[in-house]
Amino acid sequence: MADALLGVVLQNLKSLVQNELATISGIKSKAQKLSTTLDLVNAVLEDAEQKQVINRSIKVWLQQLKDAVYVLDDILDECSIESARLIASSSFKPKNIIFCREIGKRLKEITRRLDDIAESKNKFHLGENGTFRERSIEVAEWRQTSSIIAEPKVFGREDDKEKIIEFLLTQARDSDFLSVYPIVGLGGVGKTTLVQLVYNDARVSSNFNTKIWVCVSETFSVKRILCSIIESITREKYDGFNLDVIQRKVQELLQGKIYLLILDDVWNKNQQLEFGLSQEKWNILKSVLSCGSKGSSILVSTRDEVVATIMGTCHAHPLYVLSDNECWLLFKQYAFGQNREERAELVEIGKEIVKKCDGLPLAAQALGGLMSSRNEEKEWLEIKESELWALPHENYILPALRLSYFHLTPTLKRCFAFCAMFPKDTEFVREELIHLWMANEFILSRENMEVEDVGSMVWNELCQKSFFQDIKMDNGSGDISFKMHDLVHDLAQSVMGQECMYLENSNMTTLSKSTHHISFHYDDVLSFDEGAFRKVESLRTLFQLNHYTKTKHDYSPTNRSLRVLCTSFIQVPSLGSLIHLRYLELRSLEIKMLPDSIYNLQKLEILKIKDCQKLSCLPKGLACLQNLRHLVIKDCHSLFHMFPYIGKLTCLRTLSVYIVSLEKGNSLAELHDLNLGGKLSIKGLNDVCSLSEAQAANLMGKKDLQELCFSWTSNDGFTKTPTISFEQLFEVLQPHSNLKRLIICHYNRLFLPSWISILSNLVALVLWNCEKCVRLPSFGKLQSLKKLALHNMNDLKYLDDDEESQDGIVARIFPSLEVLILEILPNLEGLLKVERGEMFPCLSRLTISFCPKLGLPCLVSLKNLDVLGCNNELLRSISSFCGLNSLTLAGGKRITSFPDGMFKNLTCLQALDVNDFPKVKELPNEPFSLVMEHLIISSCDELESLPKEIWEGLQSLRTLDICRCKELRCLPEGIRHLTSLELLTIRGCPTLEERCKEGTGEDWYKISNQEAKMLVFLLPFSDSEQLGVDACIKLFDQFKSYAGLYFFLDAYLSSRNHFTQLLNRLLSDGRTGAIVIVAYQILQCDAEHVLPIKIKILSSSYKSDMLWNVRNAAESRLFLCQTMLIDQVMSTAFSESKRKRMTSEDTNEKSTVLFDNKVPFIFLFELWILLSMRN
Repeated sequence: MADALLGVVLQNLKSLVQNELATISGIKSKAQKLSTTLDLVNAVLEDAEQKQVINRSIKVWLQQLKDAVYVLDDILDECSIESARLIASSSFKPKNIIFCREIGKRLKEITRRLDDIAESKNKFHLGENGTFRERSIEVAEWRQTSSIIAEPKVFGREDDKEKIIEFLLTQARDSDFLSVYPIVGLGGVGKTTLVQLVYNDARVSSNFNTKIWVCVSETFSVKRILCSIIESITREKYDGFNLDVIQRKVQELLQGKIYLLILDDVWNKNQQLEFGLSQEKWNILKSVLSCGSKGSSILVSTRDEVVATIMGTCHAHPLYVLSDNECWLLFKQYAFGQNREERAELVEIGKEIVKKCDGLPLAAQALGGLMSSRNEEKEWLEIKESELWALPHENYILPALRLSYFHLTPTLKRCFAFCAMFPKDTEFVREELIHLWMANEFILSRENMEVEDVGSMVWNELCQKSFFQDIKMDNGSGDISFKMHDLVHDLAQSVMGQECMYLENSNMTTLSKSTHHISFHYDDVLSFDEGAFRKVESLRTLFQLNHYTKTKHDYSPTNRSLRVLCTSFIQVPSLGSLIHLRYLELRSLEIKMLPDSIYNLQKLEILKIKDCQKLSCLPKGLACLQNLRHLVIKDCHSLFHMFPYIGKLTCLRTLSVYIVSLEKGNSLAELHDLNLGGKLSIKGLNDVCSLSEAQAANLMGKKDLQELCFSWTSNDGFTKTPTISFEQLFEVLQPHSNLKRLIICHYNRLFLPSWISILSNLVALVLWNCEKCVRLPSFGKLQSLKKLALHNMNDLKYLDDDEESQDGIVARIFPSLEVLILEILPNLEGLLKVERGEMFPCLSRLTISFCPKLGLPCLVSLKNLDVLGCNNELLRSISSFCGLNSLTLAGGKRITSFPDGMFKNLTCLQALDVNDFPKVKELPNEPFSLVMEHLIISSCDELESLPKEIWEGLQSLRTLDICRCKELRCLPEGIRHLTSLELLTIRGCPTLEERCKEGTGEDWYKISNQEAKMLVFLLPFSDSEQLGVDACIKLFDQFKSYAGLYFFLDAYLSSRNHFTQLLNRLLSDGRTGAIVIVAYQILQCDAEHVLPIKIKILSSSYKSDMLWNVRNAAESRLFLCQTMLIDQVMSTAFSESKRKRMTSEDTNEKSTVLFDNKVPFIFLFELWILLSMRN
């Protein structure tokens, strides 16, 4: 990794030598000497990188080198900045002379330091790059694999094995060509073990005349592989002949036979691995092997998807990690064996240790083996509390992963290892990570490739080599997210040491001069230790992970060396001193404008401003930042004015928002020469003065734009009489056909532009507040459209009102649409005016809100349906959706009963939520889906009883939530048959709650015999105020003396960013028997309406993942705990919440953002107390 850093610095040194500043200041000779020294060091870096794993002295030497090179890079960067300034002024000004003298002095000091480092390298006897690459083509003994299964028992691979065997015995057997089946996965995930299982299966043995196993490893030698095939068949050595003789011998042995060949652990050729697989080598080998009989097959295992692409004749088989239980069974097999006692305390600790494996079999095996010789509880606890990469004998765990790392190019190594700065389980966004790589100069542009494209290529390679996983694309935003396996993160941490840190109060004091990259969650750092930061010699990255925090610190970073700063607490005037910044992200600051000192940041490439609600305008001279490539502005709702002449920023590649105005330099024409990509939102289109101005924007020429938003909202609060036709203007604004997402807001004309229907690559389309639109273009013909959202269109009757097929051909209508959202469409009568052809064949999710006239056709592919504002016609149509998995019905104020047979055909329904049907007195007494797992019945004010006949069939029901049904009198007798019930929640039902009281309640016997682990009490309290962090800390202080109590706060549970983390923590602590208190915030549109659907879905998911339920409370002394906690929690919560009351101004501002000032809302809070039930 040091070689990549050194390469950048050497390039910068060469630039300095050629610079006018070097000539004038007399530092040219110093720079040349430095360049020579670094060239000599660079020659041995590759060997040093390999040897540092086993030689700590070399590791320390490398760190000293990197620290010094970072300082040198700071000096060179300062020279570059000063050189640019000198162009515009005299070189002989006193200020410039003083600067040159100071730079010369600093260069002299760093030269002496680097000379010492260079001299000390000699004692390590390091080989120059390339000298140690001349390796034997033989596989090292520790890397060799065989066909013999070494595991006593293999867990979790039965499905994978059966899938591969099915391929070999069916698809491959019928193929006239040689079949090659690649298996791809992370190092240590069990690819070799899986192939061994297949190889030794009796069905496979009986199908193939000959089976051959070859361990390939990093060196893909055609001759060695062929010799291994001969030796496997003949049991004789055969390596003393030339290639032609060997090839003919193999063909002689395989001719006419159905053979199975295993090529295990194949690596691809690259810059660091010149002996790996190449297309040419594979073509030679394949031509020899294509002599077998029909059905002959090759199984290939590899870490690299490129190998699968080169060799495979079918899609690669991805091999994933084991489940928690499978990983535990494997660990237990090695830790306890067959005869060792499984002591309860060791089992409990062992299950925590297994979490370190994150499902990786190699780690479970290694850790299990490590624990097999440890008998004391404290020895097990030592391993549990240690980082995996710092464990004793850790080289039994990570070498398989290190192999992948060592064979990366220097650039890939740097980019990968940088990810150690983030905590485990971080969900990265690809674009954001690439921006961080850019800012730290881990990636550079190439002759015919922009730096962002280089970043995408690097990211793709790391994905292909299994360093990144869980890759997802959001069709709505287009963002690509991903994660790192925990052990891969451990690998990165082992490489970086203290160079990358996730900062917490606990490790604040461990900062050293070698710390260069820091991330932190602001709430985890109670105070910043300025003294600790002063120890850091060249801090490059200071990155705040959470987007919003209520507490603010006064500390502002003073490390001038920063390249990346992401923060919500900086004192804005101090920005100007951070002259090295390439990346600046400001979040949630209470500022109205940025200071002029931002003009000092001449190296700035990426500027992101997010959630600065009071920001009204940008500095007028911002166009002077000529290196700016990405300007991202998000959720700054007061911003009404850009800076003029943005067209001068010729390097600009991302401009998330552009606001048109009548002032000079703010017209659409400024976009003409900008080569923009990503997302662009154009606001204030009502201020466009002419069609020629719109044409000058050149949207058609911007082929890299992925998302485009057009908005006709007025930025200054006033409207003017338009001087041109909006319809004509919109036609002129036609984008390039590469566009993937289109959003149109506040366009109040009858018809949309015709060009929308020819955007062949369009994936997502959103129409927001286009109130006067009466007809849509032919959206149904858009072949790539996956998401369509329509909001507040008063006069729209159909999504597609074509009445006939063209040329008599029956076409597929909306052929790729997966998600359809329809909100506030009061006159919408149907999806299509005439039902024809194959309609919505891929539609899986449908959300309907306040569409009172809408009826639905049969939608066979529909899996999830959410309806807010139900009518009888729509309810009747639901019975035809036989494939539904999830159904939410809310807001049926006029509905008195559900249609007969409505639920009868919904045989796949797993989750049903019936909410806010105040006039319904009874639910259909008919069989529900046998696979139903989750049932919610809430806010049915007149509901008197639950159906009696449905419960015996609900053997799969896991959660039942009955809420705010005031007239509900009793639980049905059949509820006793819910053998799978895990969670029963009853709230806001006074009569029913009285009947379910422990011991004395008339319905207590119906639930008291349920087998479960935990009882959940929900204590709702609502107010237009927010429970603050201080209140939560007070609650913790009050209850921390109780044994087993754990307090967890997430004030923004409704945010997707925190939800998964909260669930994981909650589930983990609940299962260990702790008492858990969770305070959380949810939003509600109206006290009479259901929660927003997206929140409701999260809530359902939360309940579905719990493994807790009602059990026999009589045995648990439950109510003693309940009374003790409830009294104190409620009194503390109410007093503290009053002290933390939100201002009405803040409430109104939030309302504007979320609900467009049309629907009032309140904040609700619920306190969940989860009490452990133990035998």
